[in-house]
Amino acid sequence: MDSKIIHAACMGAAVTVIDTWITIIEQERNRNYIPREPRINAIAQWEFYIYNILNRGDRHCVEQIHMKPVVLYNLCDVLTSYDLLLSTQNVSIREQVIVFLQIVGQN
Repeated sequence: MDSKIIHAACMGAAVTVIDTWITIIEQERNRNYIPREPRINAIAQWEFYIYNILNRGDRHCVEQIHMKPVVLYNLCDVLTSYDLLLSTQNVSIREQVIVFLQIVGQN
């Protein structure tokens, strides 16, 4: 008689464990996940940065890229007219020149 009681208790425990796991799995499947998105809009931030360099004044522009905005625009026009630099889908000629000038202008 004892073995039947032990067997029934073990079966009851096994059913309880299985039922608990099924409940947990169903809760995870029905859980609403919030998609992760970047907190910073990098494209807008980069455009604001370029805009800031070019439109905050001649002095600020010279401090950042070592030339005035008018000279930068003329340089971009020359590079474009001789097909020395091409605009890509993600980066314009002006941005490419600004990044180059910032890198070269570092100590």
